[in-house]
Amino acid sequence: MAGGARLVWLDQADAQNPALVGAKASRLARARARGLPVLDGFVVSVGVSDPVIGAGEATLRSTDNSGAARTAVYNHPPPALLQDLAEEARNLGDSLVVRSSSRAEGESIWAGAFSSYLGMKPEELTQCVIGCWASVFNPNTLKRGVVTGTSPQEVGMAVLVQPEIRPTYGGVATVEENGAVKVIGTPGHPAGLVGGWERGHIAVVTRDDEVQADSSPLGSRLLRRIAVLSRATAEKIECNHIEWMADQNGKLHLVQAQPKLDWRLQRTETRAPDPAQNREPWMRGVVRMMIRYPGPVGERHVWPWAIGLEDLSPAAIEQAPRPVATLIEDLQKGSAVLMSQRWGEPVTPTDIDRALAALRNGESSPLLDLISRHPEVDRSLAHGQLRNLEELGRALTASGVIPRPGWIWYLDPDNLDPAPSGQQGPIRRVGTTNWDAWTYGVITSQGETFAGIPAAGGWGVGRLRYIRNAEDAARFCPREVIVASHPVGNIAPLLWNAAGLVTEEGSPAAHLFEVAGWLGVPALCGVDIGQRISSGRHRSEGEKELIAAVDGHGGALMMLPPL
Repeated sequence: MAGGARLVWLDQADAQNPALVGAKASRLARARARGLPVLDGFVVSVGVSDPVIGAGEATLRSTDNSGAARTAVYNHPPPALLQDLAEEARNLGDSLVVRSSSRAEGESIWAGAFSSYLGMKPEELTQCVIGCWASVFNPNTLKRGVVTGTSPQEVGMAVLVQPEIRPTYGGVATVEENGAVKVIGTPGHPAGLVGGWERGHIAVVTRDDEVQADSSPLGSRLLRRIAVLSRATAEKIECNHIEWMADQNGKLHLVQAQPKLDWRLQRTETRAPDPAQNREPWMRGVVRMMIRYPGPVGERHVWPWAIGLEDLSPAAIEQAPRPVATLIEDLQKGSAVLMSQRWGEPVTPTDIDRALAALRNGESSPLLDLISRHPEVDRSLAHGQLRNLEELGRALTASGVIPRPGWIWYLDPDNLDPAPSGQQGPIRRVGTTNWDAWTYGVITSQGETFAGIPAAGGWGVGRLRYIRNAEDAARFCPREVIVASHPVGNIAPLLWNAAGLVTEEGSPAAHLFEVAGWLGVPALCGVDIGQRISSGRHRSEGEKELIAAVDGHGGALMMLPPL
């Protein structure tokens, strides 16, 4: 029988069915069947969790409270099948590992999202299994569900139980396109490594089995064995990324396997643009203006009159809030007046559009000529226009149209007062723009460079947003470059709309970088920018932000010098 609520041992044929046992367990079952060193174990199938998670989802819908949903999971009568866990588990030993194996984990955006338990006794398994189910309702896990359009029930939560390994070393390894194997390892258990708290040690085993490592404690012999296991896993089950552990007897174990990048990721991992043509100093001000007032709304209501102007900031918001319709009307009138004031006759909006298009294509003289002949506008009017935009963002946030004021820039300029959709499906992702390549070129050719370790490929541009706590996360806006001390999992939901990810600590082995790679978000770790970020994080919103470009392939962060 291929379905139903039951326990499934990894050596059973059904264990290779991800609909029954989840993605993680099905891959390990396939690997074990093909002779790879996977420990025995069993799976509490998806069907066992369905009624319990269903109760949690019903509570979530009625209360909108993740804590209440978790409580509903713990308070639900345990399925009768769980009574057999201890007896079954004693066949595996006295110290066990309990891990999620959901259907959703077929995609790396869920890496590190669910709970795991180490060193459990057989009689403790029931609560551990229920804990894995309850982790579906953790706040950050629910946020991943919102951005992907996955309901808790659709996660399909199975739970994998295996003997615990007491590793001398552990880590991850990836077979690269050139046949080399990149190994990241650490002495002892790799939980801190994949959780984002440890840097670990990086080594490369070339296609010819040459070991390239700087003071790695793993040793050449172990590194070569890991490379052999990685290549065998890629060949036999088409998974080029593995988690491994070496036990105290020197035996190597395959703990987890991930598939190769799909066509979508290969398409998003483009190489960074050439910055050679973007070295003129005045371009830095243009980049700051574009990134500070971004998106379709910025291009419609700010760029056409503000290009080339310095010291742009909104006026103080009036005490009495104005109706949204009034704000929109004032905004449209202000754009027309400022355009007329800035350029006058005979310059037309078409002339501005042509000059901007030429700039994006590498020809700066048409725009520079216009700027030099039309240097100014009424500053009080300009500041009032920006105030209108800021006030409109606050008003639309209060009415539930957008989650935070900064999201106003990504609305449709022709429909600035849309009704809140209230939909629970996927959030529309804010993608790159036609100007990103040009701004990247300016930043990389004129900015200061900080070296880092590549953790996810691609490139991106945006202002830096340092994430230290929930308050910082609440201020995050689309297309910002996230900076954090460590690559920890609670940052993952923000990556959906991030332009890049940079951490001061951690290693490419962290689960968070798997999420970044799946989303095509360029990422670096080990970037020493603490002092610069420390000064930037104390700047007010009205001051010039720190603006950066991320090269996830080359391992570099470039920042424009502050004004």
